[in-house]
Amino acid sequence: MARFKPLTHRLPSLRNFSFECRLDAEARQVDFLGTLTPAWGGEELARERGAAPPERSGPLWDGVRAFCAEWAPEGSPLHARAPCIWLEFDHDRPAPHEPQPFTTVCVQPDYVHRRMARGALPEGHPIRGTVWRSLELLAQGSLEPEIRRALARCFDEIPTGGALLHVAPTYARGTRSIRLVLAMPSRKVWAYLSRLGWPGRRADVERMCEPFQSSSEVELYLDVADGLLPSVGIGTGLLEPDEPRIPLLFDRLIAWGLCTPEKRDGVVAWLGEDARVLLPGLRVPSQLLRWATLKLVHRPGRPLEAKAYPEFHVRPAFFD
Repeated sequence: MARFKPLTHRLPSLRNFSFECRLDAEARQVDFLGTLTPAWGGEELARERGAAPPERSGPLWDGVRAFCAEWAPEGSPLHARAPCIWLEFDHDRPAPHEPQPFTTVCVQPDYVHRRMARGALPEGHPIRGTVWRSLELLAQGSLEPEIRRALARCFDEIPTGGALLHVAPTYARGTRSIRLVLAMPSRKVWAYLSRLGWPGRRADVERMCEPFQSSSEVELYLDVADGLLPSVGIGTGLLEPDEPRIPLLFDRLIAWGLCTPEKRDGVVAWLGEDARVLLPGLRVPSQLLRWATLKLVHRPGRPLEAKAYPEFHVRPAFFD
């Protein structure tokens, strides 16, 4: 929290926020993610074009501002097609290094209500158009042709029941690739990766899916350059209090040595909600929701890694 406090003074208004926590015994790095909508943070950043404050300077922030300038106006296509974005800040280097935003765009217009456009995204599909425009704005230029071709193949091959959720350029991490996050039934993950020529083993994918077998679908994280890169992530959607999936999921992670009992207890203790809380600066109570998601990350030549994302959501509390 000491690391996050100075960071929060550099951020625009946030709708929600979350943390990225590694679950193995030795891991200490914790990263911060903030959610923006057009009204929460988007308009604020859009107004900064040409007059950026020093705490939000540099090409990555310029790309976020360019995106927000087109996203914030109510009549714009992006406003209707991208409900939110996330700014993630990796705390992997010691102070005084200032982390830069790793920006993820949600490309499902009705994501908030969990109504997804599913299946392949052929050329001309509105979501595909949202992807191209978002990446061009964030990068302040056109995508490399080979990356665009590789992404197009990923979109063409999305299986029935699958959905592209989010896209993110990885430039903040010093690489020229694009992160894709998709949702699909776990039984379809290997076939999808195989069609795309993923350079990994089926056994690794099946092992990563095993802890999530009680979920109806998983989230698949891919990095795309001129083809699929070897790293891949598989995770679960939101975990709420008293989730029946929790014991099996954590029992498996602990048995594999990917999570400690203490960190499991911390994630479980986080889950919950407060029905009516009066927050500073507000005149009516809010509902506070504490959820979490989990993800396994496979990198060739390295041990499997488990991560938890405790999330903090604020909603107006409506009452009679």
